[in-house]
Amino acid sequence: MTETNPAEPKRAVVATTVPTGALTPRLTSEQAADLAARSGLRQSGSRPPLRLYIRSVWSRRSFVWNLSASKAYTKNQGSYLGQAWNILRPTLDASVYVIIFGFLLGARDGIENVVSFITVGTFAYSFIQKMIMSGVGSIPANVMLVRSHRFPRAVVPLSAILTEAVLFAPALLVMAVISLLAGAPLRWTWLLLPVASLILVAFGSGVGMLFARLGARTPDIANIVPFFLSLGRWGAGVMFNPMKFIDPDGPWAPLVQYNPFTVFINLFRSCIGNEPSAQMSLGLWGLALGWAAVALVVGFVFFWRAEETYGRD
Repeated sequence: MTETNPAEPKRAVVATTVPTGALTPRLTSEQAADLAARSGLRQSGSRPPLRLYIRSVWSRRSFVWNLSASKAYTKNQGSYLGQAWNILRPTLDASVYVIIFGFLLGARDGIENVVSFITVGTFAYSFIQKMIMSGVGSIPANVMLVRSHRFPRAVVPLSAILTEAVLFAPALLVMAVISLLAGAPLRWTWLLLPVASLILVAFGSGVGMLFARLGARTPDIANIVPFFLSLGRWGAGVMFNPMKFIDPDGPWAPLVQYNPFTVFINLFRSCIGNEPSAQMSLGLWGLALGWAAVALVVGFVFFWRAEETYGRD
């Protein structure tokens, strides 16, 4: 047994902390990347090659669809009328526009069926507007999901846009019923309404992803875009035929006739088939397909190029 001499002074034990940097030299970026690669680690949110990215998004198509369907089911659940608002909003808007522009302001000149004309324009443009706005706010609204899981970020805006597509299905049926009750003749071209809707969804997906990237980095975009969408409502001829006020040979005529909003609204009106200004033609369908293809490719690539930045402060 060891004895302690009480006369011997006690030695204080001092715990010292040695900075980690003094023991281990700081790694350079190249060394850290090499160490991570040898350890099997990959950067979260890194941008893969475009072909692999497309394949990765496509492999998650079932998840995108289920997420869209669940969001569509829960939307407006906090209100008394619930999902009915997805139909009531464009219906009420169309009713107001019919009264003001169709009857009070006399904008019905040159329009065969003013009720059907304004109803189709209102429902179609409302769908376009909702797809774009859902894309703008998709990343900020799901920032925790983006930060916590590894997956292609395009899934987020695509699911938000497809949610609006799911909600548009009953609205499309109501639009057709209102047009029928307003006197629009029932024709075989009505069967093309779902096809026109799918082409419009492709266009909205591209534009929505383009604005999703802008909205992810610049929150003010969410306040600016509605202004331009309101302006586009007038230029697209939702409530009246804009060519009535524009010289057909003037410089503004092509911009009014061939902008994508006008093209898609006229595509829906051509399916109803009772307006002289929106006749069914291969040229009109070609323009719609062209706008959809360009928007989808440009929007997807534009979104993919900033893949590694989403969810970062």
